[in-house]
Amino acid sequence: MSASDQEAVERRVRDAVRRDGRTRAFAEAEDVISAVLSDPEVREARERVEAAETELGIERSWA
Repeated sequence: MSASDQEAVERRVRDAVRRDGRTRAFAEAEDVISAVLSDPEVREARERVEAAETELGIERSWA
């Protein structure tokens, strides 16, 4: 295998590792966000904010 072929292989491996790390980080972040949003105290606070917004005529997107 030539040096340029070896460099190309190493670059593809680094790119694959980087993509895998990014994918895992996003999956972990989604898990954390889901856990936080499902917490009863957070849900209660969200409901209070939504009620206050409704009372004030303000609408906010939580999506």
